[in-house]
Amino acid sequence: MLYLPLLLRLVLAQPALRAGTPAPPVVVQRLGGKEERVALRGHRHLLVFFASWCRSCPPYLSYLTRSAAVRRAGVEVVPIDLLPSELPGDVGRLWRRLGEPAPLYLDRYGEVADAYQVADLPTVVLVGKDGRIVGALAGVSSKKAVERLLRAHA
Repeated sequence: MLYLPLLLRLVLAQPALRAGTPAPPVVVQRLGGKEERVALRGHRHLLVFFASWCRSCPPYLSYLTRSAAVRRAGVEVVPIDLLPSELPGDVGRLWRRLGEPAPLYLDRYGEVADAYQVADLPTVVLVGKDGRIVGALAGVSSKKAVERLLRAHA
C-alpha cells in the first residue's frame, strides 16, 4: 500500500542538503511510542531513511546495521522509518525479522524526511561529530560508496 503524502514528498522533494550545512534536528518516535530527540553532536551518526514497504530497504538496512565498515568507522546507525501511521505492525515485524540491530525510530508525519529533503528510499545521511552534514547517498548504494562516505571526515 502506498502512502500518498510520502509518495508526494518523494516526487516533489528538493535537492539534498549540502555537505557542511548544520544537520536539522531529529525528533522522532521510538517503535514503542515515546518521542525522542536524537542528539547529533559528539558522535558521527548515519541516518538511514527507509520504509517497511520498500523492497530494497530491508537488505540494505541489514547491511548498514551489521557492516564491519560501519563499526570500524565508529558511526552510530539511526534507522528512521517513514511510517504511515496506520502501519506500525509492519515495521515491528520487519525489525524483529532483522534481529533488532539498533534502536528504531519512526518519522510518522514525514517532518524529519522533509527537513533532510529525502527524495529516494533508502537514503543515508552521514552527520559529523560537529552536527554538520558530511554527505549523503540516495537509493541503494554500493558497499564501496558507503565506505567512501564513512571515510569522509573520519
